[in-house]
Amino acid sequence: MAVRLEVIDFFDASNRSLVHRIPAEGSADIKLGAQLIVQENQEAVFFKEGKAMDTFGPGRHTLTTMNVPFITRMLTIPWEKSPFQAQVYFVGKQTFLDQKWGTRQPITLRDQDFGIVRLRSFGKYSFRVIDAALLINTLVGTQGKYTTEDVSSFLRDLIVARLTDLLGTAQISMLDLPARFDEIAAGTRAKLGDDFGKYGLELADFFINAITPPEEVQKAIDARSSMGAIGDLQAFTMYQAANSMAKMAEQGGGGVGGNAMGMGMGAGFGMMMPAMIQQAMAAQRPAAASGGTAVAAGSSPIAGGPVAAAVGTAAVGGGLDFGDLAPVAADPKALVRSVAAAAGWQMQETGDTWQIVVPVGPLRKQTVSVQFGAQDDEGHALISMTSICGPASERNAMALLRYNTKMVHGAFAVLSTPGGEMIVVQANQLADTADPLTTTRVLTAVAWQADKAEEKLGGGDRY
Repeated sequence: MAVRLEVIDFFDASNRSLVHRIPAEGSADIKLGAQLIVQENQEAVFFKEGKAMDTFGPGRHTLTTMNVPFITRMLTIPWEKSPFQAQVYFVGKQTFLDQKWGTRQPITLRDQDFGIVRLRSFGKYSFRVIDAALLINTLVGTQGKYTTEDVSSFLRDLIVARLTDLLGTAQISMLDLPARFDEIAAGTRAKLGDDFGKYGLELADFFINAITPPEEVQKAIDARSSMGAIGDLQAFTMYQAANSMAKMAEQGGGGVGGNAMGMGMGAGFGMMMPAMIQQAMAAQRPAAASGGTAVAAGSSPIAGGPVAAAVGTAAVGGGLDFGDLAPVAADPKALVRSVAAAAGWQMQETGDTWQIVVPVGPLRKQTVSVQFGAQDDEGHALISMTSICGPASERNAMALLRYNTKMVHGAFAVLSTPGGEMIVVQANQLADTADPLTTTRVLTAVAWQADKAEEKLGGGDRY
């Protein structure tokens, strides 16, 4: 009876197989004279009795083992199967392109601009096998990773570990990272060279596609870029006030809160109206001086001009004095509530003392305590706004007094609290003349100034 010898080969149709073992599970009694066919982009490692015996390049090769037909069958009668076992590992020698890597969990880093941040990163890499026997004996053999997916998963974890170490050591600002992608990639590639080499691999290419912060940090960056300069108190208060006004206009009236908001809007626009009229008149004067057509008081540029004539008459002769109109009293609580709601600030109402959390720049916030019911010496109702900066210290007293000459709204003071004496920023506003624009300015100025003082005093963001 003729004995048919094995022909051992593996054709990788996908061209993405890193390691393929024959037989796929365990080992086999490969016969003497078996033919081994290795493709052009492969290398085969022949294992016998648990040891790597030889490495074969592309071409056809004849294998020699202890498994001689018939004789082996007689020699192995005492055993369940032949003790002369062998395996063949086919290793792909091509460059494995388009391998993806990424962080499963965010990397926590200390940033010079934003404090503590959490970053995610992802990109691509490529690698090739330079020592097939070493690859099998270390990575494949000892860890049981037989598929390309298993090996790639291990390499991804290795890349993330080295990249995390490099980012933590380099201490590059998050805003400067995009300009340093090539340097970071080169440093990571250098760190990974020895790691890949000890497994018989070579890292051919390594790319960083993105290093991004969490969504809330991205929103803070968007707000910062919209303002242009978060470190400028004037820009910050104007930005907050403009956002509040726009949101109030979108919400409209309705209910007690809406009426109070409308009254506040009217007061705010009333304060701005003189400046608007002055600018308009200044723009018209050059036209009149250069011979432009001027409309006389009492005339109308529109057909059927009684309305314009009436307006002109009132402007010249005084006309309306509005003496029969009673003033409308604004509700200070409704006003503050509408400002906080329009700005999207968190607020806790407890009696006459409310707590409002005002965002101050990226990843920082400041709590402002708003108190109602106080009065000045003449009996006018006040809206009092206070924000804690930190524990009081005598050595800072003179410096804070000098800073009071530069405060935009409010002043530094010392306030007794259950936690001891605290340095605060205190500002008072007349309830009768309060409007949304001014209230927004004072709230944001108090929060901004208190946060800057707190940052200098303690460096944290506690209050």
